[in-house]
Amino acid sequence: MPVVPPTKLAQLQKNVQNIRNVCVLAHVDHGKTTLSDALLATNGIISNKLAGKIRYLDSREDEQERGITMESSGISLYYKLLRKASDDTTTANSHVAEDGADSGEMLVASEYLVNLIDSPGHVDFASEVASAARLSDGALVLVDVVEGVCTQTVSVLRQAWVENVQPILFLNKIDRLIVEWQMTPSEAYVHMQQLIEQVNAVLAGFWEGDRLAEDSRKLEEAKEKWREAHGEDAPMSEWYLEEKDDSQIYFSPEQSNVLFGSAIDGWAFRVNHFAQIFAEKLGIPSPSKLQPLMWGDYFIDPKNRRRVLTRKQFSKLYGPGKAAAATPLFVQLCLSPIWQVYDSVVVEPNQEKVDKVIAALEVKVLPRDRRSKDRRILLTAIMQGWLPLAQACMVAIVEQLPSPAAAQVLRLPPLVHGEARSLADRSATEPKNNVERALYGCETGSDAEPAPLVAYIGKIISVPRGSLPEFTTGKSQRDRMAMSADEMRARGRDAVRRELALSRESATGTPLSMLSPSEGASLSGSGVATPLQEATSQPVSIDSLADAMKEKLSIGANSGGSGDGATETSVADENADPDASEDEVLVGFGRIYSGVIRVGDTVWAMQPKYSAKKANSQSYLKKVTVRALYMMMGREFVSLQQVPAGNVFGIRGLGGAILKSGTLASDSQTCPNLAAMHTETHPIVRVALEPVNPQDMARLARGLELLNQADPCVQVALQATGERVLVTAGELHLERCLKDLRERFAQCEIHVSEPIVPFREGIVRQHAQPGVALGEVGSSGQSLAIISNTTQRTSDTTESGEPHTKTADGPPRGEVTLTTANGQVTITVQVEPLPQKVTKFLLRHEGDIQRVVNLASSSQRRRRLAGVSEALGNDEAEDDAVVAANEESDSENESGEAKAVKPSSAADLGPWLQTRLRSGFRKAKGWEPQRVEYATDAGVRSFGPSMTGPNMLIYSRSVLEQSSKPNDSWFKQLSNKPIPESSSAATPMLSDGEDSNIDGDAPEAGQLADSAAQAGYTIRDFEESVNTGFQLATRSGPVCFEPLVGTAVTIKSFVFSSSSRDAEPDNGAGGSSSGANVASTSVLSGQIISTVRDAIKAGFLHWSPRLYLAMYTCDIQATSEVLGKVYGVIARRRGRILSEEMREGTPYFTIRAAIPIVESFGFADEIRKRTSGAAIPLLIFRGFEPLDTDPFWVPTTEEELEDLGEKADRDNVAKKYMDKVRKRKGLFVERKIIEHAEKQRTLKK
Repeated sequence: MPVVPPTKLAQLQKNVQNIRNVCVLAHVDHGKTTLSDALLATNGIISNKLAGKIRYLDSREDEQERGITMESSGISLYYKLLRKASDDTTTANSHVAEDGADSGEMLVASEYLVNLIDSPGHVDFASEVASAARLSDGALVLVDVVEGVCTQTVSVLRQAWVENVQPILFLNKIDRLIVEWQMTPSEAYVHMQQLIEQVNAVLAGFWEGDRLAEDSRKLEEAKEKWREAHGEDAPMSEWYLEEKDDSQIYFSPEQSNVLFGSAIDGWAFRVNHFAQIFAEKLGIPSPSKLQPLMWGDYFIDPKNRRRVLTRKQFSKLYGPGKAAAATPLFVQLCLSPIWQVYDSVVVEPNQEKVDKVIAALEVKVLPRDRRSKDRRILLTAIMQGWLPLAQACMVAIVEQLPSPAAAQVLRLPPLVHGEARSLADRSATEPKNNVERALYGCETGSDAEPAPLVAYIGKIISVPRGSLPEFTTGKSQRDRMAMSADEMRARGRDAVRRELALSRESATGTPLSMLSPSEGASLSGSGVATPLQEATSQPVSIDSLADAMKEKLSIGANSGGSGDGATETSVADENADPDASEDEVLVGFGRIYSGVIRVGDTVWAMQPKYSAKKANSQSYLKKVTVRALYMMMGREFVSLQQVPAGNVFGIRGLGGAILKSGTLASDSQTCPNLAAMHTETHPIVRVALEPVNPQDMARLARGLELLNQADPCVQVALQATGERVLVTAGELHLERCLKDLRERFAQCEIHVSEPIVPFREGIVRQHAQPGVALGEVGSSGQSLAIISNTTQRTSDTTESGEPHTKTADGPPRGEVTLTTANGQVTITVQVEPLPQKVTKFLLRHEGDIQRVVNLASSSQRRRRLAGVSEALGNDEAEDDAVVAANEESDSENESGEAKAVKPSSAADLGPWLQTRLRSGFRKAKGWEPQRVEYATDAGVRSFGPSMTGPNMLIYSRSVLEQSSKPNDSWFKQLSNKPIPESSSAATPMLSDGEDSNIDGDAPEAGQLADSAAQAGYTIRDFEESVNTGFQLATRSGPVCFEPLVGTAVTIKSFVFSSSSRDAEPDNGAGGSSSGANVASTSVLSGQIISTVRDAIKAGFLHWSPRLYLAMYTCDIQATSEVLGKVYGVIARRRGRILSEEMREGTPYFTIRAAIPIVESFGFADEIRKRTSGAAIPLLIFRGFEPLDTDPFWVPTTEEELEDLGEKADRDNVAKKYMDKVRKRKGLFVERKIIEHAEKQRTLKK
């Protein structure tokens, strides 16, 4: 097919009914890019012979080398569909074609624009899949029939489900069933039946989850209405759930939403294709009557070949034995002919059979293909002529997938309102205003009344400046193909004139910019004055002429010496293109939902955190000017002047306004900010970067800034130590980012540290090792020495150095009493481990706790907590990733908790969390029922770190009575009552120097000091200080400064010493006593923070500490021959096998293992080498798991000493990890430098 000119594609963008936005989703190496090549061949972009080999959309060099896709890329394709005139499918862009070849019926031709997005399949690049799904309305989901439903297959199906994308299933690589497995057509049919059932089972799980959430929401609404009508205590009458039909969400070949084929051999089909062929032969009046019988237990009557029987009818006529051996209709009509072609061409080559097959199928095969020694070439030629892959896929896309106008009615309401809604809900939402009406209808408006502009930018890509058409020195290959002969001759004449002008310049020495218009410009073949360029030949355009005239005018004005020249120059500088001097240009890849966007328009760029209702979110809003618009054509960009609604496009001019994704709108107040994308993976692998040459530090900083914008799953952080940290999703993602930094963004040599893997710290109910609580391990270190001194000063210990155990006259284990540096406040803290069930529950529901906290926060409280979060540290990115990654569904509850329906509204989450939390404490050691009842009712004051983590801050009864809210529960008061203003009067250092009372009637500083002097301070005045100390302690523990997990901190006493306060010296003549008291209060707040933090760390070391390792779930498919080698590699990496099962009917084993991330680097390469490429692992982050070894353990008993010796030759793995982290952070590490001091010698020169 000839190349389709870009003008034709731009014209098709205006007909929204004939646009299809589709992405290709699959597990890694399931054939996505090969399928895309076949579709590209229909537009003449690549040759049919190269389809599947050139991998056109894999434009990166490392993508071609590795053979996998790393970046999603889009391309616009043209497709012309011919239908019978009798079909009611005529559109505005249809026209009548010639008569049909056989039937003589009139055919109607419809032209379609297919915006195709090819996405990666590797788990490290799941964020690219999220952006591709957000910009699309439909998806082609590929499944390898040999490997089956893999982990990433489930992930991409979930991504399509969450984004309300209509999928089509493509069962790929059927040729492997014939050639490799040598299955019969009947065996292949059973295998594919099971495979479709597995995919449908995944969709059924999504349906059930959404259905339960929806029913729970409707039940709560019904209860609320019942209470309003009949009172609070009135029993509710019976309520029944509404039945819903879920048949439309499943894949079924008879519904034409399943494709069968082989992308590498270039063929595919749907059952309706064979139904059209065999309907007349079987005596069925129409193909639509035969199509439902093409899949399932339907058989041709052996005696009457024109009749189709069910299994029951067949058994009744011919007996159960013959019915069991009968061949289904799908096997007999669809699979058997394909098997015959493969048998005659590839399996058992027979030229006579090949000639008969070619004649029977009526396909054209070139003589050179017949004589080819490569049988695959002949096979591809036959199958492409009989069942062309591109035609089957294009027809399925056009017929099965919705247009933007039809899709946005279902897809946009959840994005606009943030409601949880998926394919399970097919009901249309009524628009509430003109903006929603334009969005749901995909309206473009008119010149007189334009529709509001709303577009979503799915990701930002970085491209070399020379690859953009406005910066290139010549036309692209596509433009040269579209040029006519006259245009090419005119272009040649212009080039000759430029050569003559350049030779004149070199001879006279006169620069071209100083020539007069008559000397410096020449008429082109079209009669347009073309400005002469300095060195290289560039395409003639009106823009270049205007730029040259502006430059000349500014030179003439400046030479005249008038003041107007400076003004014109400043205006020109403001209008100058900022990307003209950059090597890498940022281009947004987005989708326009309503309105029309044009070059030169000024639009509002809204980041995901922006909200028109929040005054403090204005920093996430910026006005930008559209510099250029592009049609995405894979490796090339085609310039556009405007893009109407419903299309995928590229946009330049968003640098600095949108970081990774965001919304573009014509009005920031009325237009909605579309919801952020849902991603399956989060960055977890961290490395520190520094340039080899210190002078390149600025280049590295600029390169990291570009990388952070160009990669949707990358995070860049600058630590307090000045260390630049790069956070990526995995090892392969890290390699790609480093390659981009070295070669494109920073363009300098970079030194990369060892991967920085996050850990967590916890405790168990066991005795601590001797000396740990006393700080002897870190006696000369930075953190443990402080804990050692304070612990020895404030609490009694035994002569042997053993920490306290719970005795009749001693404090309980984990209890520490510390006094502030000025001696005014004495705080007693008890630290103890939470039950494992409670820890898992808090990890799973951190998002729910955050919702409750956000709901309860007043405007002043949010401002103060923002200041606390800024003071707490600079590692927010890691914690956010871990929080999101640890949010699991309730169906995966391993603790055996009683399942209760979680309320959808945040107002009801508090009591629900309280009930579930109590059940987790049931029968837990060290937690009596009365204590649990109190702790979960009124005792809990906060969670940490970041106010939502798996650690609890509890007030004892005596401390609670002195607090600001003694009778309120955290769970109930947050959801039902506003926070009293009196509780916000604490901690002056955290209030940014503002008055705590926003109503203006707060007491002055002197009055506050006088009242404090009379009544004495209590914990009511320093609650925020205590909470801040708790947050700091849980954010960085004492073992290796990593966040804590599963720790309960109880404030047992808070005593203020009035004698110490009265003994303080006066401020002197320089200030008043009230000012001194206020300053003293601020200093005391800081001392309380540090005291609480140190006390928690000291109490933590009274227990036996444990490290929590970040873990990967490893999925591997391998044959029995390499199974032992796979197990050996997993064992060397300290992994454990979770499950192993053999796929029925295949020689493959599916192995699932858990591997520590710290041991996973190089794991994929090692397992490929050991198995000679027969096994490829897929690593997915699964959360944190405890390592059941005390990092301070040393052999002490006789048995341990006999087994291990005094040196403990067996490495303590936990201590190894701890020392590695402490060394990286610059902390003290205990190690022996001299083992045998008596063996010395003097080195002589």
